This record gives sequence, structure tokens and C-alpha cells, in this order.
Amino acid sequence: MPKPLLRPQPTSSVANILDESVARAALARVTPARRVVEETEHAVHATPVVADEALTETPTIRRQFILTPSADLTLKHMVALYSKATGSELTNSHVLRALLKALEHAMPQLEHEADQMGKLKRPKNDRANEAHRDEFERKLALCIVAGMHGAPKMA
Repeated sequence: MPKPLLRPQPTSSVANILDESVARAALARVTPARRVVEETEHAVHATPVVADEALTETPTIRRQFILTPSADLTLKHMVALYSKATGSELTNSHVLRALLKALEHAMPQLEHEADQMGKLKRPKNDRANEAHRDEFERKLALCIVAGMHGAPKMA
């Protein structure tokens, strides 16, 4: 039998405005996640060196994502894979934040690939456009993978 909820759950994204953590995050002073200290050259690519004291942050910002069944399966697979590898019970948030750190590291290469990709028209989210949306997202994924391949090793 599932546990009873300790507090009422929001029924819409508008209801999230009333969530205390969402309000706190909205009113908080924005600071960069990492402070770039200097630029160093690694092979062909410039990589920012980051100050150690600025590497820790408290997660406070909530986001909602709507996934396809295959994207959800991929996310679950990633969580299970890295939970097993680390011997820790990870959440979707742990894995997503790790992926974003990897993407942040490769940002110069991702920006270069995005410039090369050219303009794409985002299809509407109607059910009839699923094939077009899938093709659009596949093109974005190809660009992201190309950028990740061009990135220097992460220390």
C-alpha cells in the first residue's frame, strides 16, 4: 500500500508558483555556478580553469520535463547504470546534473557545432507531429554528440 502524501501535491504548473522552494529560488540572488579564473590552452581548444571554492551549489530549482517513453527508458537506464557502478542509489536529478556538468565542460565545442547546424523549425507538439518532433530532436542529438566528441578530457 502506498504511503499517504504528507502535503497536498500541486495539480498544475501554476500551482508550483505557490511552492516555497520555487518562490525562494525565484527571489534568490543569481550567482554563476562556477567562477572562471583563467583560460588555458589544451591542444586546439581553450578550456576555462575553475576556482575550487565555487564548485559546490545547493540544488534549489525545480524543473518539469515531459518525456517520451523511450526517453524515459533511457533516463531510467542511465540512473540504474550509474547507481550500480557507484554502489549508491541515484535519482534522476543526480544523473541529470552530472550530464549537465559534462555538457557545461563541452560548451565551446557544443556552441561551434550549433553554429554549424543552421536554423531548424521546431515542430508543434501536436500528436500528428510526433515523427517531425522525433526527427527534430534527432538532429539536435547529432549536434550534441558531435560537440561532445570534440571536447577535451574532463579533469
